[in-house]
Amino acid sequence: VDLWTTSTSTGSFLFLSLSSPASLTDTHSEMNKSEPRGPRGRRAADGKTSAEDVWSQVHKRQAAELKGKWASMVEPNVVVIGGKGAGKTTIVQTFVFREGGAGRSGGDSAPEPTTSLDYRYLRTGFRASSDFKQTITHVWELGGERALSRLLDIAVNTDTVQKTGIVIVADLSRPKETLSDVHFWLAAAKRRVTDILDKLKNKKPKVPFEMAARARGRLGASHPDLAALEGQICAVPILIVANKFDQFKSTSVEKLRVVARTLRAIAHCAGAGIVYVDKTDGASRQSLLAHLSRIQRMQRGVIDRKKDASMIPQTKDIQKLSISFGQDSLADIGPASVIPTVSPQTMLDEWTQQYRKHFPASKGNDACGDSKASVHLDAEASVDAVLQQMNIQAKQAARGAALKKKLQLSSRKN
Repeated sequence: VDLWTTSTSTGSFLFLSLSSPASLTDTHSEMNKSEPRGPRGRRAADGKTSAEDVWSQVHKRQAAELKGKWASMVEPNVVVIGGKGAGKTTIVQTFVFREGGAGRSGGDSAPEPTTSLDYRYLRTGFRASSDFKQTITHVWELGGERALSRLLDIAVNTDTVQKTGIVIVADLSRPKETLSDVHFWLAAAKRRVTDILDKLKNKKPKVPFEMAARARGRLGASHPDLAALEGQICAVPILIVANKFDQFKSTSVEKLRVVARTLRAIAHCAGAGIVYVDKTDGASRQSLLAHLSRIQRMQRGVIDRKKDASMIPQTKDIQKLSISFGQDSLADIGPASVIPTVSPQTMLDEWTQQYRKHFPASKGNDACGDSKASVHLDAEASVDAVLQQMNIQAKQAARGAALKKKLQLSSRKN
């Protein structure tokens, strides 16, 4: 078996080449004796095992291993979305490379904007019980044009939805656009997840039920708002990253208060977390990475109470927000008026009105994105072409990741 690697725009992939089927016969002779021979497992007339038989048996052994020791090796799927120029690529670079980018004093030159859908992956290590394990995290970045929201179909699908976390990046340096961008991309993400779960109700009815239970678990079984937010919490974990706080923090205290409370209300009512990012403050970068790491742990089903406890909520309006899942409440956010709030939706509407008093929506960018009509997209040939191309690249990436896992399993066995 010849092995070689190659690099493409979507990452590095491992390829295997079967140079001589007969040379594998002796290596797997012991396996051949113990495996039952079906229609695809017969020996050739000369007594040698066919290449098809070898590979089918290798596949069976690897499948058995995956059901056992490596069953917990879930590969998280992180999808980064948000408005154009919000800083998504910088956030992704910080996540993948753990250096530079968001939260670095002085910052770096602006990266090239994402035109459609980019894919990266990173290897991450984590501790499960007494073992230290490594796995891959898939990272997707969607371009900021709203017409590209259709490409969510590639990154979030029936195979990945259970291990997906969504990051919505908003630009605080353009507060007139911040609110509409958050509303639009949050609605697009929730709608995509809902569509997938509707499809799974007949094929895998347990999946929607389990994901809904996990969503309630993120908020907390004893949370005072659990009943009020029933049906509003997104089935997948969502993190709202309010980027470029360094360009917004010098505004008035009242504006800082209104923006903070509005974004907190939006995040909490969706069962999401929220974090401000300030590139002049290194602690901001560490806070961002802590939130992203928690999403990965959730998707793997790994509980690290020490790390979770270290994520102390920061809720002061004039400082950088950092609030993880279940750490906020409607009572702490408070109403936007002297009239007591009667429901989460009323609170959202009131804070949205206060927000728009200070930051009127830009012309042509005032759709909140909550209704299906506001995000309806007609078919576009250019987008469809990109969708087809990215679908091919996604399949290549999945095959590459699968081959890497096979090699890791084989090396551990040896």
